[in-house]
Amino acid sequence: MLPGRGSVWDLSLRGIDAVLVEQRELAYGTTGRCHGLLHSGGRYVVRDGDVARECYQENQILRRVAAGAIEETGGLFVHLKGDDPDYIMRWTDAAKSAGLPFEEIDLREAYRLEPLLSRDARRAFWVPDAAVDPFDLVMMNVQGAVECGAKVLTCTRVEKLLVEGQRVRGAVLKDMESGEVYSINAEVVINAAGPWAGQVAATAGVHLDLAYGKGTLLIFSQRLSNHVLNRLRPPGDGDILVPAKTVSLLGTTDLAVPTPENPEPTGEEVSSLLDLGEELAPGLASRRIVRAFAGVRPLYNPGEEAGRQASRGFAVIDHERLHGISNLYSVVGGKLTTYRLMAEQVVDIVAAKLGVSDQCRTKDVCLPSLTAAPTSSTKGAPICECELLDKNTLLQAAHHLDRFTPGAFLRSTRLAHGPCQGTTCIYRSALFLYQEKLLSYEGCQEFIKGTLSSRWQGIRHVLQGDQARQLELARGIYLQNLQLGDSKNGL
Repeated sequence: MLPGRGSVWDLSLRGIDAVLVEQRELAYGTTGRCHGLLHSGGRYVVRDGDVARECYQENQILRRVAAGAIEETGGLFVHLKGDDPDYIMRWTDAAKSAGLPFEEIDLREAYRLEPLLSRDARRAFWVPDAAVDPFDLVMMNVQGAVECGAKVLTCTRVEKLLVEGQRVRGAVLKDMESGEVYSINAEVVINAAGPWAGQVAATAGVHLDLAYGKGTLLIFSQRLSNHVLNRLRPPGDGDILVPAKTVSLLGTTDLAVPTPENPEPTGEEVSSLLDLGEELAPGLASRRIVRAFAGVRPLYNPGEEAGRQASRGFAVIDHERLHGISNLYSVVGGKLTTYRLMAEQVVDIVAAKLGVSDQCRTKDVCLPSLTAAPTSSTKGAPICECELLDKNTLLQAAHHLDRFTPGAFLRSTRLAHGPCQGTTCIYRSALFLYQEKLLSYEGCQEFIKGTLSSRWQGIRHVLQGDQARQLELARGIYLQNLQLGDSKNGL
């Protein structure tokens, strides 16, 4: 979860030795499965003014310190015919009370800015929403921490926390590739495991009352709006359309689930999102959908309602005060937009515990730009036209990874994430990685099959029209030409 990466960056800036442990690749969990909206606070301002204020304040900070991961799109809150007219005054009054800047714009201007916007719009308000690249934001935090001396262990799972008496003194870790199990000692442990925070805490005998909310989103192959489009009504399903570089994301649903493991979209969710999206931007359902995916929100609301009614606020938990277990702190709940604040608050407590007087600097120190190690002379040869990736770019990304794994490589580059979903770039990249001795022959086969399998997980929920035809092309390439037929790869 991003607060974990934010915490290791904050710790490192204060001169505190830190180790970040990730059970899979960076941005595998909730952070990598969101809609990439840098909230202005407008979505929560009626129900939870404190969360709205935090979102707006952090929105402004991140625009300064993480500018490389943010596109300042702006956002529109649009009231449609049939939506509750009383909600407009509640929203504007709450926005004024929370200090959230907004401006009503003429509908003719709204249609000029957003040609696809429904002609059922009755009023439109500008807010300082933005689009954030969660993958870049994660990598910037990690790179900054590493440059300050932190260590990062990916594909490494916390098997259990080490407890002596009533004190946590470290953790037992397992390398998920080699199978090696070993222990590390730590003066303090920060549990920022997102939906898995309860499982981690349980290994120290601590119960965290977390609720899990699954959210499904759709990715369209085009950038369908210039601004973030929001319905001006109480938050619900299918009421946000976010432009993200060359694509658009429509979301989300909110369905209570019993576990954070392997969230899957359903056909019903896809259909419902399209129907609701049509209300905001007619014709949306006829646009090509690249894939559907789902993530799990970790909600911390002991004794309160779940789902849409649950607060999107966060909590920093001192387990010594609450459970009698010292040296363990959990940070749970929250939004991507407030990750830096979550990290600041937990690290303030940890620093005081360790006797470190340095104050938080993450609101002032800019995160480093994403750079890569020098590479070979290979330049310019295209690998992925969808994401505009050439050989040099891919090689830089591969060398920059702390540990090269296919999953980490795909997430850091977005290879196979564009409209073709890997049809033409997977075999090209596999051959290139083999030539650069980053993959063995057997590794190439596993890379291709694994990538196809991961793409299939999202494609299979939206197989219609152009997407179905694209899959048939991929089947011809990989099953016949490359003879990679396998029941596991989903083709």
